[in-house]
Amino acid sequence: MAYLSQTLNEAAEGKTFALRLKYALFLLATSVLLLPIPWLVVVIALTMLWVGIIGWTYKTAPAQWLSKKLNAGALWLARKVMKDERDSPYLFSYIGIGIYAPLLFIGSYYFQVVYLDANNHWGWENWLAALAYNVLNYGPYFAFFSQVATMIHKEGHTPKGMFKKPFEVFNNFHGHFLAMLYGHVPQGYPMGHMRIHHKHDNAADDVTSTIFYDRSHAARFLIYLLEFALFWSGISVAHYHYKKGKMAEFRKMAFGMLVFYGFMAVVMSINFWFGFAYLLIPHLSCIFLLAAINYTWHAWTDPSEPKNIYKNSITVLDGQYNVYNEDFHVEHHKRPQTHWREYPVNFEKHIEEYKQNRAVIFQETQAFEVFFLILFNDFEKMADKFVDLNGDMSREDIIALLKYRLQPAL
Repeated sequence: MAYLSQTLNEAAEGKTFALRLKYALFLLATSVLLLPIPWLVVVIALTMLWVGIIGWTYKTAPAQWLSKKLNAGALWLARKVMKDERDSPYLFSYIGIGIYAPLLFIGSYYFQVVYLDANNHWGWENWLAALAYNVLNYGPYFAFFSQVATMIHKEGHTPKGMFKKPFEVFNNFHGHFLAMLYGHVPQGYPMGHMRIHHKHDNAADDVTSTIFYDRSHAARFLIYLLEFALFWSGISVAHYHYKKGKMAEFRKMAFGMLVFYGFMAVVMSINFWFGFAYLLIPHLSCIFLLAAINYTWHAWTDPSEPKNIYKNSITVLDGQYNVYNEDFHVEHHKRPQTHWREYPVNFEKHIEEYKQNRAVIFQETQAFEVFFLILFNDFEKMADKFVDLNGDMSREDIIALLKYRLQPAL
């Protein structure tokens, strides 16, 4: 499956009727993955309206005072229960979202069944309640979603766990439990992200590799979306481990899929539309959101050097949405076991290597903005946000570099 994108790209670039038909059928099939986009747009718009309404309160004196007290409390607690006190900000997700999200899910089911008679009727008021749930679950400016997604990622990179004894029960709390309320399949990160994506670093054998097609064509993202859906669902991850004879990894991924899709099936058997609106739509939405992010992190690569990490990942400086320094994506791949607080330090420490490789670096932006700049081929805006560490490139040189590194591997 690692070369599925290469096959589909050949069909997309093909001149014969058979190849064009093959690609047309692929687009038709992949369009299913685009169905939740209108719903997702409304949800995200409302989460942004939410933060727009309350955002001013973050800078008030009481809010600043409370923030300092909570941070101090989290640091005190982290010293008691966590292996590394620098991870104290994680506790807001473990405790806050860890209590909030399950109660919201259970409360929503109770509200749907008792007050809206969801077991006998599903109308516009049920959909409105489901929309409200998704907005509340995502949080202001989808902060809860991004926190949980990032925490599942961090847990995946901490196989020995973050908590001291006897608090080890909270290890993988996000990846094994909260994951299912935010569209993630348990075991996806340790079995897929760690053992495949980081092993191959977006090169040919990576089941989410971007290197086989021209990313300057917006429609090529649909190829990646399908490939990422196979990855996110666990299908290509399980297939990869089975093909390699790694049966322990295969069984873990298969068990994670069984738990997640089994849970969804049970809920849908109790109330189909509840399971559809509260589990399936968030799952499909999660696939699209994280496909867009991962596609952006690895959109640029040197066609002649696809394994060069400095050239096949991007960095965002002074990012507008930098959760636990995820914007230092080159550092994350080059030194994945480094603590997230050290990423900016290592960036400065190894800046000469970034210069030598003319790493693609942007500033004062975020992954989703860059994603849309790629789709719309807005190289002028990309050049505005590009950071030329060497200071010797003209605007034309920057655009030429960006266009070149969107080309398929040689």
